[in-house]
Amino acid sequence: MTDHKPAFQEDSAQSLFDALRERVRDEDIKTYGEYRQLVQDIIQEQLSEGALDVNEDLDTLESDLDSRWHEIEATLVR
Repeated sequence: MTDHKPAFQEDSAQSLFDALRERVRDEDIKTYGEYRQLVQDIIQEQLSEGALDVNEDLDTLESDLDSRWHEIEATLVR
């Protein structure tokens, strides 16, 4: 029996977060709801581009990115 590891690794998850942070700035995201939608959009884009696979643990990836809202919120100019 082999362990199934997600195709995305911690460094690629960080790269995805870095891209997310840039999009937050570019799209002038100000609320948690807008951020949540952007997380979902980016994951869908990555799936469409083949950078992520439907067999990966996308729920965990989404949850991990979602939980980093506080990092984004701290950088927002109010």
